[in-house]
Amino acid sequence: MIGRKIVMALLISASWLLGAKLDKIVIAGPSATVSHPVFRMIENGALNDYAKKVEFRLWNNPDQLRAMIINKEVDFVAVPTNVGAILYNKKQPIRLLNVSIWGILHILVRDPKIKTLHDLKGKTLVVPWRGDMPDIVLQTVMEKENLSQKDIRLLYVSNPMDAAQQLIMRRQDNALLPEPATSMVLRKTKSFPVSVIAPELYRGIDLQKEWGRAFGIEPKIAQAGMAVVGKMRQNDEVIEAFMKAYDEAAKWYKTHPEEAAKLVVKYTKMFNEEAIADSIAHVQLDVVPAKKAKEDVEFFFKQLQKRDPKMIGGKLPDEGFYR
Repeated sequence: MIGRKIVMALLISASWLLGAKLDKIVIAGPSATVSHPVFRMIENGALNDYAKKVEFRLWNNPDQLRAMIINKEVDFVAVPTNVGAILYNKKQPIRLLNVSIWGILHILVRDPKIKTLHDLKGKTLVVPWRGDMPDIVLQTVMEKENLSQKDIRLLYVSNPMDAAQQLIMRRQDNALLPEPATSMVLRKTKSFPVSVIAPELYRGIDLQKEWGRAFGIEPKIAQAGMAVVGKMRQNDEVIEAFMKAYDEAAKWYKTHPEEAAKLVVKYTKMFNEEAIADSIAHVQLDVVPAKKAKEDVEFFFKQLQKRDPKMIGGKLPDEGFYR
């Protein structure tokens, strides 16, 4: 088996020396910010030297992602770090390349006096995606702060759009949302800062700051990044090119919000350009190679493991998870 892998690696390397290109590189991801630099990579042809075609495929839930990997449909994926760990621990062919999303979660409130989770005592908080990243982070911080659902009533909805509607229709006063849904709600309710007379909603709580305060660390969480899957794991040349291109695209994304917003709308069609452009200033987007981010990733995983080992696939992933 080891000998076969060496032969395959040599064949791949030889093909690059001969100038051969792959027929296609497929990159999959959710509509969330972690995928947005990929759109820039595709538009500016960052991987054109390595493949005849580069394609983006949207996944809407971890089951779809798992099916893509099992069916060998994709080469690179944008993924929540804990989902990557679950897949790795279930023997799926995946390795984490980087962590890029360190802060994307905010709680919108109607009462400007609400600044911390403790200020939500006795109130209802709308939460999307029960059991997924926003809920996981929230409940981990609540537990650390000795808060329970007796203190804060959690009202679960299926996705951020449903949570947004609860705020927009004034059915609820507080909701946990990821960017760019947060910025979209502020735009729709005319609560965004640029034309404020009397805002209807406020960015009351930065959940990353609550995490940092609760654990006595920096206000950042290793939430999501890019991973390589399948046979592409052996193709070092393409991996290195991909990582460099993603890093450059992320830097461009942060410094060109209006142009980036146009690209995101073109590929996802879920948000308007104004909301995307607004959101970029409120996302902690910093591309860190997986091995350098390992300490932060493992700290996050250990907190999840204490609550429920299933959240990371039963155990901390070994060194092979980090490329």
